[in-house]
Amino acid sequence: MIDSDGEDARAFLDGLRRGDLSALLLHARFEIGKVQGDFGQRQAYVAVRAPQPFADAISTLSEHDRKRIAEAAVSRHDTQDEDGSPSDISVRATGDIMEGQVTLLPDLIIHREMMIDVSEGRKRIQEVDDYYGARQARLVEGCAGAGIKYENPHKSLWDWYHFWKEQGWGSWAERRDYVRKLFAGPVAAAVGRVHNPSPVAEREPTGWELVDRQIGKARMQFDRASAEEDWQGVGLTCREVLISLGQAAHDPEVHPTVDDKGTRISRTDARRLLDAWLHHEMPGGDNREVRAHIKASLDLAVHLQHRRTASRQLAALCLEATSSAVAVVAIMAGRTV
Repeated sequence: MIDSDGEDARAFLDGLRRGDLSALLLHARFEIGKVQGDFGQRQAYVAVRAPQPFADAISTLSEHDRKRIAEAAVSRHDTQDEDGSPSDISVRATGDIMEGQVTLLPDLIIHREMMIDVSEGRKRIQEVDDYYGARQARLVEGCAGAGIKYENPHKSLWDWYHFWKEQGWGSWAERRDYVRKLFAGPVAAAVGRVHNPSPVAEREPTGWELVDRQIGKARMQFDRASAEEDWQGVGLTCREVLISLGQAAHDPEVHPTVDDKGTRISRTDARRLLDAWLHHEMPGGDNREVRAHIKASLDLAVHLQHRRTASRQLAALCLEATSSAVAVVAIMAGRTV
């Protein structure tokens, strides 16, 4: 028996340009060996151990994809049986359940395969629709927070059923092709998140849709950036995040909308919008550090936006400061507590 961390299997799959399967195996271990077959012959087997929800995602893969993983697992090991590589894998969940942005990939794959299974009659809608609905809401929120474009319009499996009926798709192939195209972009983006995680910790969404979407955009820009102007773009987006944050938190009817000179606060003046809100929510000298923290995040974003020698490190600091400021305001506003 061979115990493997799956590095060879992932390399094999990457060579086939199956980054989706490779990324699913990033946290998996393999047990590879041979067992006695029904007719006395020795047969190779591949057992995959992975944390949830990766184990569930691997389990839901199509027969073809499961076979490809089995082939990848034994590609560099002398464990083939008389008929070639094993045609399937066994899957078991092990370890702690994983959470956060890294789980977008397995959730997307589980969601995709559930839509295909329903459309091909392998699962009954009434038996899995509540799972689908909960995961759909989680994916909409999670993809927005990660800057992943997710445009699945089907809020329930019944919606999906009525859609393919209206389209007149009588064949399984038509439905399967539609679903795979629908998920191709989000899955590819999620694969990138698994292989190249951001150094900036992901935070819980605030529920302010524009703020969450722009934070996701900033993270996506950071992940893709490679030159000074790209890092500057992260600063620009972080500044937009803080403007949206000020607009979301500031209520003109509650917080003063004019300064000492009687000048009305512009709706794009993040500094004054947040300052007016902060002085109302946290007045007094005891809270000046909190106010200074939020103002400093805006200063850093403006600095990065205009710095011609912008770097990945400075962009990471700016993204972290902006994310932290958003989290602080959300906590004070009762959005995340």
